[in-house]
Amino acid sequence: MSTEFSTSVKVDPEAQSLWHEVATASDEVAAIVDRIPGLTVTGVETRNELERAAALLQAVAAILRRTERREGARYATVNRSILGPDPIA
Repeated sequence: MSTEFSTSVKVDPEAQSLWHEVATASDEVAAIVDRIPGLTVTGVETRNELERAAALLQAVAAILRRTERREGARYATVNRSILGPDPIA
């Protein structure tokens, strides 16, 4: 008797497109931050902008943590079904 595992993953093109947008924006933000000379930043305007940016990025991180937990758990289930049972340590 053989056991069959479903290896097909439901594809959501809109979610994949949005993931790509998030990844692209994240790369752009990282590049911008890399171009700001962190050791010499100064001034009220700069502090205000950095404070606002930090708050927004912290909010984004909280949103993406929820997505990561949900999607990571889903991937782990699919990945286990493809690879078979977890090895016994």
